[in-house]
Amino acid sequence: MEQSAGQRSSVATIATVDLEVLDRTVCCHPLKPPVLQCGVGHVICSSCHGKLPDKNRCHVCAMDTAYNRCFAVEQILRSILVPCRNAGYGCDAKTAYHDSDSHEDGCPHAPRARAFDLQVQEGKRVLRDVDGGHLFLVDVAPAGPAGLAGAVLLLDPHAGAKAKPKFECHVAFHCRATGWRSSSEFPVRSTALAGGSLPADCYAFVVPRVAHPPTTASIIVSVYDVSKKRPRNGDIRQHLKSRVN
Repeated sequence: MEQSAGQRSSVATIATVDLEVLDRTVCCHPLKPPVLQCGVGHVICSSCHGKLPDKNRCHVCAMDTAYNRCFAVEQILRSILVPCRNAGYGCDAKTAYHDSDSHEDGCPHAPRARAFDLQVQEGKRVLRDVDGGHLFLVDVAPAGPAGLAGAVLLLDPHAGAKAKPKFECHVAFHCRATGWRSSSEFPVRSTALAGGSLPADCYAFVVPRVAHPPTTASIIVSVYDVSKKRPRNGDIRQHLKSRVN
């Protein structure tokens, strides 16, 4: 039986889309409605258009033009749905590409985070998670010209050599004096500290040496329990930082 045009339009089709073509050329964020179009056909979202120094000149082809609303592109943008990044943790939501970040910021299936704000300095520190009772070892050691190498390990007396990671870690470095920023993500290995030393291959991130006072540089270590869900409300980072001993 043949389908009418109206019936075919409601059928979902799996297709491959290069999502980079949906990013704005001005701010590089996903293009989102309302969308404006120049006389040649170049598009821009209204928020970026409002920031143009000359709103009657195309930001791509430099043509003097009047921008008009492009409803066709808006309809296409609303129809391109992407799965949540937390699908592996149980979220089955699919949202428009331009709204995916908003959904994921409040997704109840996102891994729960423990966050610690530390000054950059050499040495070992043990961080205690009050909620779960876990102990994390943070070791920052010299790494030659590269700067400092860091490791984040879960202290577990029962850890085996092939223990599956229970946590994931995000480390964000920031130096206020220079403006330098960097970040790393990696699974958190467990260690029983057998022999009293750390394995040579446990260092997972590097931060540059800071010539300015150490107080101008810091790292935020966020550890995510991949087996639990994140609370719906409250700033999880501030909540946990205030409870770290």
